[in-house]
Amino acid sequence: MAGRFTEEQLAQAKETSLTELAEYYGFHPKRVGNRLYTLLEHDSVRIYNDRSWCRWSRAGIRGEGGGSQIDFLIQLCGVGSVAEAIHILLDFQGIDTGDHTWREKLDVAPARHQAAPVKDRERVEFVLPEPVDGKFRRAYAYLIQTRKLSQRVVDYFVRDLKILYEERKHHNLVFVGKDKEGNIRYATKRGTADVYGQNYCGDVAGNDKNYGINIINPASNRLRVFEASIDLMSYLDLTGDYESNKLVMGGVDDHPLARLLEDYPHIQEIGFCLDNDKAGMVAVYGKEEKNGRTEGLLRKYANQGYETFVEMVPRETGCKDWNEYLIYRKENARRAENYTGIKENPDEPEIQPRRVRGKSR
Repeated sequence: MAGRFTEEQLAQAKETSLTELAEYYGFHPKRVGNRLYTLLEHDSVRIYNDRSWCRWSRAGIRGEGGGSQIDFLIQLCGVGSVAEAIHILLDFQGIDTGDHTWREKLDVAPARHQAAPVKDRERVEFVLPEPVDGKFRRAYAYLIQTRKLSQRVVDYFVRDLKILYEERKHHNLVFVGKDKEGNIRYATKRGTADVYGQNYCGDVAGNDKNYGINIINPASNRLRVFEASIDLMSYLDLTGDYESNKLVMGGVDDHPLARLLEDYPHIQEIGFCLDNDKAGMVAVYGKEEKNGRTEGLLRKYANQGYETFVEMVPRETGCKDWNEYLIYRKENARRAENYTGIKENPDEPEIQPRRVRGKSR
């Protein structure tokens, strides 16, 4: 049993087409092999035989590396529970969970219960999760205690920019992205599981994935691009750079970047601050193939006339992303303080990360 569902219903839920489900939630599946697909929005995702998937960039992180259609809904579509996911999958196949004769009907006339083509389905309505009443206590506790962010940065996102809040139902973090008119077009959720429960991150259903989380300053022509919002927050703590424009793409797909540059033509310089892992480096520099190197973001936008460079965490630290590096720096500072008795100034940026400039690796 999974909640109130039988093993038979659970098995039927896992017969849902993953590519159709992905399209229904606004993703764009792309064939990359025999019965093998990826998503344009998440190129580290692989869909196998239309029934299972993995996200190799998070393969070693429990609850974030793939699985079944149920895991897809929870990790990438913002569905909050297994029971809710199973209900969605059965409904997607046209199965009424209250009808005890559904199996007989399915066996007699399976075509009646197969998922309709996505183009004939109504797209999921974009509805933001309700915020908690009062203070965002769990959000602040998670970001400051676990992610080691300063209260200044958290306040900046919550109070000044108003692009971060705490969800009422599951106490997830909710980051919102706006278009140039100030309308919310994108939202993503990040679980606070390290402290309070199941860990996942995923977009709110019905998103416009041409947008990301952005911070715009018309007085600056510089843009810094990140994969995740907590990495951007960590970068602010590390560098003190509140002046440049910022964009969180929600992965390595650059559709949000292309849209932002179209909406804000004052931007002339792009710094790519992606993760120091295989997915991030392939996105920035491209990859070697039989006929040469594919075009990465660094070269792509340089060829469009922008000044481009890479800003990454020091590889010798072994840190993958900006938040890992922030924690690394603060842990080292704490150990140094314990040894010397000298406390560092918490309001002073800790480091200016090294920049790598150029069109190719």
